[in-house]
Amino acid sequence: MTEPHGGTRTPEDDDPVLRVRVQGESLDALRAFADETQPDTGCRAVARRTGTGYSLDVYLERSRLDAARSTRAAAQVRLDVVADETANGRERQHEVGTGDRFAARGEVPRGLGTKEPS
Repeated sequence: MTEPHGGTRTPEDDDPVLRVRVQGESLDALRAFADETQPDTGCRAVARRTGTGYSLDVYLERSRLDAARSTRAAAQVRLDVVADETANGRERQHEVGTGDRFAARGEVPRGLGTKEPS
């Protein structure tokens, strides 16, 4: 299926990844929720202290968010959708240029990669 912006519709469009802020009064509440739902916490889960307890940002597909809201541990936390990361990623891809950025200067790139003249 083709999208208006010229892209192709993917399965991620139907079940986007959302960044969700999980807030609870205690670390135990956050831990119980994470243990029961097994969300993606990114590279490293970091619970932040808030005025009313603790919060943790996690990543869940929309379908998993609906299931997570119905778990036993969800009664002890509040779930707020912060961002649609699938949509954010698609928007950011428009910022990426095309072509070989080194070709115009005729220089070989510097860095740790293998250096091969063109």
